[in-house]
Amino acid sequence: MSEQSEHDFEDRLAQVLRRTGDGFRPDGPHLVAAGAARGHRRQRRQLALVAGAAAAVVAAGGLTAVVLPPGGGAAAGPAAGRSGGPSGAAADGPSLVSVLAERLPAGVRVLRSAGDRSGVAGLRVAHETAELTLDDGHGASLVTVLVSDAGGRQVKSGCPLSNSSNEACEVRPGPDGGSLTVGAMDPDPGPRGTGTAAFTGPDGLRVVLSAYSFADQEHQDRTRPTPVLTPDQLAALAADPVWATFRSGLSPDDASATDAFGPDGPPVRLSELLPSGLRVASASEWVGGQRLTAAQDGHELVLTVRAQRADRAARDWFAAAPAGADGVRVRATAARDVPGSQGATESAVDVLRPDGVRVRVTAVNPAGAGSPDAGKPPLLSAEQLRGIALDPRWAAPGGGAQ
Repeated sequence: MSEQSEHDFEDRLAQVLRRTGDGFRPDGPHLVAAGAARGHRRQRRQLALVAGAAAAVVAAGGLTAVVLPPGGGAAAGPAAGRSGGPSGAAADGPSLVSVLAERLPAGVRVLRSAGDRSGVAGLRVAHETAELTLDDGHGASLVTVLVSDAGGRQVKSGCPLSNSSNEACEVRPGPDGGSLTVGAMDPDPGPRGTGTAAFTGPDGLRVVLSAYSFADQEHQDRTRPTPVLTPDQLAALAADPVWATFRSGLSPDDASATDAFGPDGPPVRLSELLPSGLRVASASEWVGGQRLTAAQDGHELVLTVRAQRADRAARDWFAAAPAGADGVRVRATAARDVPGSQGATESAVDVLRPDGVRVRVTAVNPAGAGSPDAGKPPLLSAEQLRGIALDPRWAAPGGGAQ
């Protein structure tokens, strides 16, 4: 996907999120009403965005407490050796991918997954997202989840979920006084191609799950008549109390500003820091973060960077890592398995600079069941991620340390 089409994708995302009343204001206006054959494609994209379009929103989280020793960087590529630290480190928090995967019906395979992990002293974000491509034996189907905190803001909920004239939608009572909006829709005649369930809790917690009859956000070519999960299954998942465990990592702050890193806009593009040989398929930016999907010789990488001023909890967390001669503290983990993903792995490097700016870079190998890349390290080594995180041009939105 070209850079221009990715920005168009984000524009469409912003309008659908406003229309569904999630209370966010991502990057701008979107969604042109469809017409004829091209219109069908646009409507399918619109329906895909109701869930939050995890591929283009926000990534964030925490890391393990493993401290990497200094050393040379490994070459990019799936053959790079695994150098991960011990599993089950205390700083690990829940993973959206894992939580969703653990609640799937029996017999469903995870073909691809990418998402966020929160943890001790994690970077607070407005949304946590994940996307999984699943197969129950009848074709691949994309499922996305978005968890957010509306805080004290008024959140619109209810029907309709979109402006599609072919939408079936209803509002149901949710647990603990919350509300569930459940819908199914498709721009074409025949079986419904998209199902969505949105739970809004009385405390402002918002959970949106969607399932689609296509396998990925980029192409959206129909792979099955109906999604892998029914609207009722999505509703049960959305109302699960487990999502409240992510609340501590969420911020109700509005993330709609156009500057991604500081008042003058992004001083560096993540794509500029990639080693040669990696081809960028898509890229997106938001306040304090950037994300891209890249590939090399058929192997895929999802790379995320976030910058934020470190608070007291983060500075205390970094105290376990010795400061280098330049005053920089680094905590990292390499090529750990993502539980429940059936093959995905992730590496992460978290840096605290002397000026109080914290930079986190995460690389994910999204490959799942049946992929020859399942279980292999991400395309970039931890040392390469460390080099990206230490680029001095990263800056936290709003200025220096607190």
